Amino acid sequence: MLEVKEGQKVTRIIGGMPMRLTVTKVTEKTIECGPWVFDRESGAEIDEELCWGPPPLGTGSYITTLP
Repeated sequence: MLEVKEGQKVTRIIGGMPMRLTVTKVTEKTIECGPWVFDRESGAEIDEELCWGPPPLGTGSYITTLP
């Protein structure tokens, strides 16, 4: 489980490219960074329109707390 706080910087990896984001909201199950929502357990981006989500769905991006 990713342990992050609102205001913390995280790195989104999409297509192998890093993108710095700021955490705007943390719930029991998700981490929000502006318009992007990620699964707190796996870091996988959740996007219902693209059918992205935590395993077993698969995703096109994920976040990490590493710089």
